[in-house]
Amino acid sequence: MILGDMRAAVSALSGTGLLGTRPVWALAQLGAALAQAGPPSLYTLAVWAARRQPGALALIDDDGPTTYRQLVARADAIAAHLASPPKRVQRVGLLCRNHLTFVATLLACGRLGLDVVLLNTTFGPEEVAAVCTSERLELVISDDALAEGLSLNSVILWPVSSLAGSAKQVSIRRHSSRGSLSILTSGSTGTPKTVQRRANPAALLPTLTALLGQLPLRAGAPTLLTLPLFHGHGLATLCVSLLLGAPLHVSARGTPEAYWRCLAQHNIEVLVLVPTILHRLLKGPEGVALPALQAIICGSAPLPEALADQALKTFGPVLYNLYGSSEAGLISLATPLHLLAAPGTVGRVLPGVAVQIRAGEVRVRSGLTPAREWFGTGDLGTLGAAGLLFLAGRTDDLLICGGENVSPEQIEARIARLPYISECAVVGVPDAEYGQGLHAFIVLKPEAAPADLQRDLARLLPRTLRPRRITLLAALPRNAVGKLMRGRLQQPVSGAESRKLLADGAERAIQG
Repeated sequence: MILGDMRAAVSALSGTGLLGTRPVWALAQLGAALAQAGPPSLYTLAVWAARRQPGALALIDDDGPTTYRQLVARADAIAAHLASPPKRVQRVGLLCRNHLTFVATLLACGRLGLDVVLLNTTFGPEEVAAVCTSERLELVISDDALAEGLSLNSVILWPVSSLAGSAKQVSIRRHSSRGSLSILTSGSTGTPKTVQRRANPAALLPTLTALLGQLPLRAGAPTLLTLPLFHGHGLATLCVSLLLGAPLHVSARGTPEAYWRCLAQHNIEVLVLVPTILHRLLKGPEGVALPALQAIICGSAPLPEALADQALKTFGPVLYNLYGSSEAGLISLATPLHLLAAPGTVGRVLPGVAVQIRAGEVRVRSGLTPAREWFGTGDLGTLGAAGLLFLAGRTDDLLICGGENVSPEQIEARIARLPYISECAVVGVPDAEYGQGLHAFIVLKPEAAPADLQRDLARLLPRTLRPRRITLLAALPRNAVGKLMRGRLQQPVSGAESRKLLADGAERAIQG
């Protein structure tokens, strides 16, 4: 079975044009990359691409283009820094937005066999410190702006500016361990969880083969990534781009206008996004032709039927909807034909993945889940007669805003930092742009009269997480033991108990 899966995977890779006209030579270069770089990692993929096409573009960020030869050299230079810090480290956290140094550092850690945790750039200083403690991080490499305000006891902090310039190349011992790569996800308890990307490659072959067969991907296809690289979806896109030797366009702070320019000027063939970005792009210029665009790969959050329908009408039959989870990986894929027939579907379950619906919840087994164990996704769903999977909400209070898992408890804690707020609670409300927006219920301290609550919230929260609506209450509804009755918040509240700040300010904060 494994031999057959490997043959199918090689055939699928060959179908993308990756192996070119000399497949034996290309595979020999892979063997040489493995011999040079050690166990398979993102660094190995970059080395393989650099051996095949050293002058080809690998990454295009806000500072310009980088070739595969330059990317590997940059990774090697950073590896030289990491190989001899003040004290030798094994566990590293990366707190960076999308740029070359983030990618090169990630590759360098792979070369050294280090354990890496990708930190969410929307976390506050306390949340970053908590993850450092729980994950026993020894070093954090952070964007300079994000490093401000961090207080990390017993953890070395390097701003990315300290890695600038060319380092002296030193000989680095080839490591026998590939280390681990972990992403963070927030559970309904509000505590970030780490998900390690260690898996049996053979178990993932059927899923990878199916994706290469069903998605119109080709070697060297220009790709635009609008998600953060610390996100599982963004990380997967980087992996595929390195595998296919494709130029990946990223930005630390992208805008719809910049994305449209990139799509048109760089002949982007693959666009990777979340429903929120798709919603924004559909408000863009009319009549702009994108003849090169072959695939819009949407995921990480529910894709509303109306949005799918509008995207298919605007861009043509190029929309694909991926469904997965941080823990279980990719689960299903909806092709344009699936979405045309049933715009609300997340498609058919991918080969190598098993799905069951128990008590309405989607449960999964895959190459990333423990053997013989079913993983509960927390999503409610149904399987249709045609084998199409449909989702119908969540089993817990976890919200998904703009493709990001959002814990209400984390947002509540951050809002409560304002000195005039006694307590608060947030619930999700439908939002055309973000899928879900936030409705905040706030209890002010006695005699408090905030001058500009929206302005203060804008300083505390990223735009995605700023409340669409705010309701001021005399007290939050709680049960006899003091537990918040979140469901009661979504019931109408009398004018005697509350006064509402209408959404004009919040709308501007969200969409500005």
